[in-house]
Amino acid sequence: MSDDLFSFTVTNNTDQAILEIWVSPDDEEWAQFDVPEEGIPSGGEATVTWAEHTSESPCEWYISFVFEDESESEVLLVDFCAEPNITVG
Repeated sequence: MSDDLFSFTVTNNTDQAILEIWVSPDDEEWAQFDVPEEGIPSGGEATVTWAEHTSESPCEWYISFVFEDESESEVLLVDFCAEPNITVG
C-alpha cells in the first residue's frame, strides 16, 4: 500500500452502531482497528488509521464489522489501493 493510504473512512448506513472493525490479510489471522468508544453511529462516519507497519502490505484485505447487537457483517474483500473508503449498509 502506498504511503497515502494510512487511513480510510467508514460510513455507517445501517440502523445500528458499528462497535468493532476487524481486518485480515488472509481471512485467517485477524486484527482489530481502534474505533471511538461509542462506535460509529448509525448514519455516521469515522476515519480509521492503519498501523504504519502495514504500509508494505498487499492492497487487498478482508474486513468485517461487529454491530451493537453483537451481530457481524459478512466478510468483505476490499482493495484499499483502489478504493480506501467503505460504506457499510
